[in-house]
Amino acid sequence: MKILRKIVFILLLLFFFSSLTKNLFDYRSKVSFYQSYLKDYENEKKKNSKLKTQLLKKSDSYEIEKTIRNKLNLLRPDEVAVILPQPSPTPVVITPTPLPNWLQWKKVFF
Repeated sequence: MKILRKIVFILLLLFFFSSLTKNLFDYRSKVSFYQSYLKDYENEKKKNSKLKTQLLKKSDSYEIEKTIRNKLNLLRPDEVAVILPQPSPTPVVITPTPLPNWLQWKKVFF
């Protein structure tokens, strides 16, 4: 009878231990899934706020006028466009590098 009790007790312990390890592995996988999901959620939240900011910026009347003026080159009826020519690059005069001092003294005396 005692042997049967010990066997049942050992089997019960093995069952609990296996169940515990299975639950721990499931818990780890679920935690990693949660962390990745949370990271994706934060990225999408930042992207959403950035897009909302762009939407507000694009719907602003000042920004619309700025875009029309800069990209489409349009003017108001009472404005005059002044077009300036591109500045020409100034030529750079290349000066030769001077001789070292000892060589200059050598030329003077010899």
